[in-house]
Amino acid sequence: MPNVISDDIGSFPLPEDIEKAEIQDIAFNIACKKASEQDSEKFARIVSEIMQKKIDSGILCPNYPQVQEMTEQFFRLSENFHDAGEPWVVKSEFARIPEIDAIDSVAKENFDLTGKALELRVCVTGPLELYLKKIGSHVQGDLLRNLGRSISRFVENSIIRKEYIKTKVICIDEPSLGLNPNIIMDDEDLIKSLEISVKPAKNLDVQIHLHSTREIGKIYQTEGIKIIGIESAENPDVLGEIDKRELESYDKFLRIGISRTNISGIAADFNEKSGIDVWKTRNFSEMIDKTENSENIEKRLENAWRLFNENIKYAGPDCGLGSWPDQDLAFRLLKNTAEAVDGFNREKQ
Repeated sequence: MPNVISDDIGSFPLPEDIEKAEIQDIAFNIACKKASEQDSEKFARIVSEIMQKKIDSGILCPNYPQVQEMTEQFFRLSENFHDAGEPWVVKSEFARIPEIDAIDSVAKENFDLTGKALELRVCVTGPLELYLKKIGSHVQGDLLRNLGRSISRFVENSIIRKEYIKTKVICIDEPSLGLNPNIIMDDEDLIKSLEISVKPAKNLDVQIHLHSTREIGKIYQTEGIKIIGIESAENPDVLGEIDKRELESYDKFLRIGISRTNISGIAADFNEKSGIDVWKTRNFSEMIDKTENSENIEKRLENAWRLFNENIKYAGPDCGLGSWPDQDLAFRLLKNTAEAVDGFNREKQ
């Protein structure tokens, strides 16, 4: 019987009156223990309200609301608070994701209401992505491993085992792997840095989030990563690039994208079919109801299941929703996705 778990990638639109740079600075100050009480309360309110929306959507394993920029969030702390003589190996006391602490009260309320612990997904930007964005494409193995050690400390500090909230998934985000043709790197250095990154999470479901299957062979060889996340709602043909027999031979599983998140692409396709330019009409809800409704999303999961069956463990949106026009629209997509996965599981019982 299928038991596909719905999840999301992490980012979500901020309230209209909040700028990304502002929330980024507050989060950094919280991690540094320098934030004012007013800023800390503001941050907790924004993050907890987003988390409540994710819970209300029905997503079974929601990611903490990633309200920061994915690279700066981790590199800034690693750069400023590293061990002596160990560049970019963040000191453990600074390897914090403030959003996780901010959702504690929401998780408690959810437990009091349902009697069930919130199962949390934690995304952490991978060592290669940090290296490429902040250092360059000619990768030095020792520095890449240092970033892996830094990421491992964020991972370790993000593993929660409380009655009302438990970390279920750790995901390493490596969107450039397979897309950037300019990377000069030893494969063993990448594999080793990824193994270091996820070592504290050996008893959890460990995912990697990719935007391409081109370098999937390197992930097959990374023993600590068991679930490979692929964006496939926007381009379902990408699933044809994955060999089910190889997945099984390496004991790997899939996290697949079943709802589109490229808002510009969705709008362009909708305009072509309907003649409606949602950027002018702002009727985004109608667009989502006609393109990313639960029926269409469930069909994508059905099609993927025919290829991989029980090798699919998780399904959700292709990528984060931080660039979407507003929170209500992002909530609508998450709700449609959760309903699609729930419906699929019921039908397969």
